[in-house]
Amino acid sequence: MKILDLRILGIAVRVRCADPYSHVLLSQGYSAFIAGANASAGLEYTVLQRKAPAFELGFNGRPIVHALDEYELLYAFEKHMTMQVQKLRQDLLFLHAAALEQHCRAALLVAPSGTGKSTTAWALTNNGFRYLSDELAPISLATLQVHPYPHALCLKWDPPAPFCLPVETLRTSYTLHVPVELLPGEVCREKTPLSAIFFLRYDPQIGSPQAKPISRAEAAARIYSNALNLLAHPRYGLDAALKIAQHSRCFELFTGDLGKTCGLIQSRLQG
Repeated sequence: MKILDLRILGIAVRVRCADPYSHVLLSQGYSAFIAGANASAGLEYTVLQRKAPAFELGFNGRPIVHALDEYELLYAFEKHMTMQVQKLRQDLLFLHAAALEQHCRAALLVAPSGTGKSTTAWALTNNGFRYLSDELAPISLATLQVHPYPHALCLKWDPPAPFCLPVETLRTSYTLHVPVELLPGEVCREKTPLSAIFFLRYDPQIGSPQAKPISRAEAAARIYSNALNLLAHPRYGLDAALKIAQHSRCFELFTGDLGKTCGLIQSRLQG
């Protein structure tokens, strides 16, 4: 039995892996969270390998998911663990967004799954941005700082040149995972003030990307629809969404060419 000790947003998470392969998978996915051994963990998981390549994921001594392959194991662990962490960190609003940092300013990329959020995040790490997250942005409502959540950057397809993925990228049946050690830029491990939010809309026909400022009311509605733990906050999270919108510059970003999109995000973030 191999043990993986993680610390995620201050929560101690222990994973007991019955086989070396699942230990390697989770270690690659969560290498930025690896911590020293904890005397007691807040969350405890077990991974048992059944008939290869199937796995059984357990939580607090009982099985919760039967995963048919590596993708399903990583997806199930991420989903369950994130929900448990949200329950323990109700001071944070968890937004479904990628988060990048440059010059002590955090930029969030908000978009539905599969519409280029992580691909744009990957391109930004190739253009001088530091990586906070590609999927989950935990925001402190007291300070409006974005907490780092740097699991392996996860894409659904290969990005276009010149933003090719490293050969060591973990390829599952459905996703591509780039461990943080392989990112071209640095990982940001500090809480960072939120500066701008970009709501992405991908249009392959667009000539040049465009960033259109949107009103605070519209921004609040979009933030609200992309938050994950609204019920943990007063008035069902409405006040939280309004506060974030009022203290951030918010844009609707029509994306096309990745290089030009990175330049536009950089200029708006610094503007």
